[in-house]
Amino acid sequence: MWRLWPAPSRWSRRIPAGAAIVLVVLGVVATAVGLDAPSDGSVVPLVWRADGVVVLDVPGAPVTAPRGPVTVPDPSPGGPGASGGAGLRAGDLVTGVSRHRLADGLGVVPRPRPGTTLLYDVVRGQATTVAVRIGRPDPYPLLMEGWGDLVFVLALAGLAVALYLRRPEEPATAPLLVLAAGLLGSTLTVTAGLPVLALATGGAQLWLFHLNAIVAYSISWGGLLAFTIAFTAPRPLPARSRRAMALAYAAPPAAMALWGALAAPLAPSALGWLGLVHGGQTAVVAAVLVTSTVWGFVGYRRNPDPLMRARMRWLVAGGAVATLLSLAGWYLPELLVAARPLPPGALGLSGLPFVAGIGVALRRHRLFDIERLANRSLVYASVVAILVAGYAAVVALLVSGLGLSQPVAAALTAAGAALALAPLRALAQSTVNRVMYGDRRDPSAALTRLGTRLQAVLLPADVLPAIVETVARSLRVPHAAIDLVDGSGAGHLATQYGVPVGEVHVEPLRYHGTLIGHLRVSARGSDDPLDPVDLGLISSLAQQVGTAVQAVRLHDDLVRSRAEVVASREDERRRLRRDLHDGLGPTLAAIRIKAGLAARDVPPGSAARPLLDEISAEAAASLTDVRRLVEALRPPALDELGVVGAIRARAAALSGAMCIEVIGAERLPALPAAVETAAYRIAVEAITNAVRHSEATHCTATVMPSDGGVEVTVRDNGRGLDPDRTAGVGIRSMRERAAEVGGAWSMRSPPGGGTHIHAFLPTSLGGDHDQADARR
Repeated sequence: MWRLWPAPSRWSRRIPAGAAIVLVVLGVVATAVGLDAPSDGSVVPLVWRADGVVVLDVPGAPVTAPRGPVTVPDPSPGGPGASGGAGLRAGDLVTGVSRHRLADGLGVVPRPRPGTTLLYDVVRGQATTVAVRIGRPDPYPLLMEGWGDLVFVLALAGLAVALYLRRPEEPATAPLLVLAAGLLGSTLTVTAGLPVLALATGGAQLWLFHLNAIVAYSISWGGLLAFTIAFTAPRPLPARSRRAMALAYAAPPAAMALWGALAAPLAPSALGWLGLVHGGQTAVVAAVLVTSTVWGFVGYRRNPDPLMRARMRWLVAGGAVATLLSLAGWYLPELLVAARPLPPGALGLSGLPFVAGIGVALRRHRLFDIERLANRSLVYASVVAILVAGYAAVVALLVSGLGLSQPVAAALTAAGAALALAPLRALAQSTVNRVMYGDRRDPSAALTRLGTRLQAVLLPADVLPAIVETVARSLRVPHAAIDLVDGSGAGHLATQYGVPVGEVHVEPLRYHGTLIGHLRVSARGSDDPLDPVDLGLISSLAQQVGTAVQAVRLHDDLVRSRAEVVASREDERRRLRRDLHDGLGPTLAAIRIKAGLAARDVPPGSAARPLLDEISAEAAASLTDVRRLVEALRPPALDELGVVGAIRARAAALSGAMCIEVIGAERLPALPAAVETAAYRIAVEAITNAVRHSEATHCTATVMPSDGGVEVTVRDNGRGLDPDRTAGVGIRSMRERAAEVGGAWSMRSPPGGGTHIHAFLPTSLGGDHDQADARR
């Protein structure tokens, strides 16, 4: 095959992977440096004032300031201000450390050793001084504060790595890897926290924090834009899409660099400049989220491929929900009113719908074809998430409710988690297997589902589609089909569900040992073939499906035989009418004329004269009988005017106050006699009912050829159907005439009023041998 565009180069895949590794390593190093550096126990937000920084939280300390007058704590060892950083409180505005104002510069205070006490200039309604004991950061409170963010970035990172390892040639996996790596590294750094002390002392902790929180964070959002472009672009990836991806990677970092340069002369101090930079980054992230969501929605609407639209639907929906939650709960309030309705750790939870959208696309629409790996990933991810959440909840309950110390509570909870690991994993594996593979481990459930589905089917024509849909859903496969075997042993497709994406397994369908068809089931993906357990379930289902297929075949044979009988009957009627009209009719007319001419030459008193008059009268009576028989066998107008012309002639006779319009080609393709008669009778009966009962002012009858048949439609603008009125002879007659030729008939009242009658009459059953006569 010719490739319209060159394939992505190896370097285009390696560069994003290398960048992702660098981003993760950078985040890990920054986190390690932050946890190893001295700390005052505080955590500051990323939006700062020019004269100081507000303490966002002091993990492990009360979040509400005590009432009463503010006093300067005793800075001496053992005093109230020298107790492990308890001197700072959430909401404090710190303006200086060790008599150095933060507005005058960052990184001017010498790095203290753990155990040292420093004086902080704080505003708590009024300016005061607080003594703070310097120590080491406690990772546990920080982890509890940011667990929601960590759950999101770890889930996204695991999914991105799995996709890239299994499908590195897919253009969308590389930018997704960059997005996940940037968010993971920056989130680890932000979760470790930035204390006020780091602003005063500067050094590696401060610049590594901002290298992750600004640079790496911006690069990750460029990966989101590139992922959206790659995922919505056609395959193979066009050159314009690759250029757009390159611009998308660079857009957020370039915007941040430009904003940083513009903000430098506007800020009165380095502290104010960092505050402006972080505020601009919030705006850039909000713009990226909106742009990515709009781009994905437009790409979904423009994509003509139904399979790609099905894959994109869940991904775009999950991304849109995540965008709305993060904008409403974090970014817009921070930009507009400098407030955050969501707690810091909850921001990551707003991104989980995006990960869930990818997960649903993986399960339902075989996104990237990594179902087997996704099974294991979902199992371990769910087990880890449940254990982490349960561990945190139980430890908090034991500490707050029973008063146990944190180490003892953690040890007891860890022992319980170890005991619950095996049953929890088994439960998760069973649940994920049912979600991804359906009832393959429970054949009785699959058979029950099939039986229940068949009992709910009302029409025989819906049996086979219901079977393939139930089989596909029971096994969670993308495609199932049934082929029927005819008398010659050749098979033909009867119905199918979905599109095959992998190797197709063919299971024979038998009834009392006779092969009647085949059940075809596709694998779940190119790298996820059907297991022996799947094949065993398919074999069990095939035994039950064979009986249902045989019943459908018998019904179809009955309908076909009935249609052939009706077609043969109408063909015979048309032949008899032709013989009577063209043969016996003219013969009787000739006998009558000859008898009349002979009577003229016979004298009035002759005995032969009455006999000749009697012959002439009998011939005239017989000719009348022949004409009546001809009209009863088949409407003469059908042969004289055609189907549309005959309906139009009858409509002209019925029209009065109602305007009747007949639409259709004057010469339809040659039709079997039974189809011609049925179309004429149904249309005339529908028009007659409209004239008599609808109280309509306008009626339209349409006769048009369709694929494999003829469609007859009659509409009026009358009062519609009366739900309390039972079907009369005319309605039953129309339904029976359509059924006789194997067609379908329906009648309904549209919401706007009136009555809509539609019939489809196939031309493939019966009467084919007479079409040559119809052309003559």
